[in-house]
Amino acid sequence: MILPSLLQRSREGGRSSMNLTLAQPSTLQTTQLCIGSIAIIQYDHRQFPDPEQYQHHCCGLLTMSCNGAQGLAEYKLPEIKGTFDLVRWASVFTSLKGLSLTETEQYIKHRADHWGPVKTELALSALSDLAAHANSHILSPTATTLHPRISRSYLIEHGLVYYSF
Repeated sequence: MILPSLLQRSREGGRSSMNLTLAQPSTLQTTQLCIGSIAIIQYDHRQFPDPEQYQHHCCGLLTMSCNGAQGLAEYKLPEIKGTFDLVRWASVFTSLKGLSLTETEQYIKHRADHWGPVKTELALSALSDLAAHANSHILSPTATTLHPRISRSYLIEHGLVYYSF
């Protein structure tokens, strides 16, 4: 997705993965990793370089975390008329918390018809990004601490809605 995103401006050279195939766990430990936290933010379109272009869209970021690793995926919903309840829209993601990465992928794919393509792609993208970062953390014995790729305070400061579950 190409957004004049706060995510891109807040990172130092990183790219968000849009691969919808979850990386295969490289060790037994990765198959036991579980989703610990999930958060979704709706960006404040007024922070974008051309805010009028996104005035009637809902754009933001979904994050998934486990064992210090963070998976990120951005979204842009089609034009929205009237009010939009992001918390209600994102409530389907609450069922992912506590699942292993493998179970999470299976659950998302099983619910794809019910969730629709936007939620499904968003969840699989964040999960794929999480799996890649969790695997690299596990395989790197020198990495004792992972620092968040994007801070919660930055998200809260630049968002209209922030929901953590």
